[in-house]
Amino acid sequence: MVNGRQFHRVIIDTHYEKKHADAINDKLILELLELLDHQEFRPQDIDEEGFEYYVIYHMYHKGKPYRLIWLLHPEENYIGVINAFRRK
Repeated sequence: MVNGRQFHRVIIDTHYEKKHADAINDKLILELLELLDHQEFRPQDIDEEGFEYYVIYHMYHKGKPYRLIWLLHPEENYIGVINAFRRK
C-alpha cells in the first residue's frame, strides 16, 4: 500500500540492467518497494498523461544505500519502477 492505494502488480523497466546489474536485480527491487509500504509520497513531477514520478534519493536496505525512481498513474493499479541503483 502506497499513497493510500493498494497495488498487486509491479512493472520493472530493464534500464537498471545496463549499468547496475552487478548490484541490482528484480528481487532486490521488490524488497525496496516493500519498504514503501503504508507510506505517503509527493510526486517529483507529473507528465501530460497523468503519470506521477517519484524519486527516493536515500533509502537503505540491509545497511546499503539505494536510489529508487518509480511512477504511479491514478487510473492504473501498478507501480512502475524506472530505475534503481546502489549509491556510494
